[in-house]
Amino acid sequence: MNQLKKTPLNVLLIGNSQMGCWDLPAMISVMAESAPAGRPRINVGHALIGGKGLRGYWDAGTADFTPRAMIASARWDRVVIQEIYSARKREFEDYAARFDDVIRRAGSATIIFATAGITGYYRAGYRYPGSFVKLNDMQIAFGKKRGIPVAAAGYAWMRYLGQNPPKQQLLDLYDRDKGHPGPRGTYIYACLLYAFITGSNPAGLAGKFENIRRSGESSAPGVEIPAEEAGKMQRAAWDEYRGARQ
Repeated sequence: MNQLKKTPLNVLLIGNSQMGCWDLPAMISVMAESAPAGRPRINVGHALIGGKGLRGYWDAGTADFTPRAMIASARWDRVVIQEIYSARKREFEDYAARFDDVIRRAGSATIIFATAGITGYYRAGYRYPGSFVKLNDMQIAFGKKRGIPVAAAGYAWMRYLGQNPPKQQLLDLYDRDKGHPGPRGTYIYACLLYAFITGSNPAGLAGKFENIRRSGESSAPGVEIPAEEAGKMQRAAWDEYRGARQ
């Protein structure tokens, strides 16, 4: 994944509100546009279905704009698939394999995107860092068996937070519901996926997104990650990419 292309990379994101809450697809595109000349820009398509995981995306069928229809609709360089936080191992492996087969037949390459865990404030029983490790390790193990790269965002968050972060530092990465990523958490997601998509370090890329807002809040201000914080998040994502548990 280290080969850079001057022509844009076409990337499809398949996921749920973990990707949609703060417009992860647009954030990745803006970051790629801000990269030095010679690095690829990224055309990002998406098929997002709130409240679902891989089984739900599959069961949506093949009508227009469903995930499987989107895979077949264009030649994608990468297709990123994202599981729900409450996934079970057997079901995840079944549907991840189905999607990987479809993606490969379409001539594309799969990336599994393992999100951070949720908090106990969103759903009882979830704890940091245990729920992060459980969710990410399940997907990393499958990726090893299948030969699929896994962008483990849970571990990228952990690199940024450390083992015992103060409560407020942890919550600062979340949206106000304490389950979805907020602007900062989404930024770590975007940095990590940028690295996996391009093979390039996200250091120095844009941290200001004038047109990105929380889903459903079109009149709200955009997003700006302070430069120092953006740098820390970029380093956490790059370190996770370089040490990816493949």
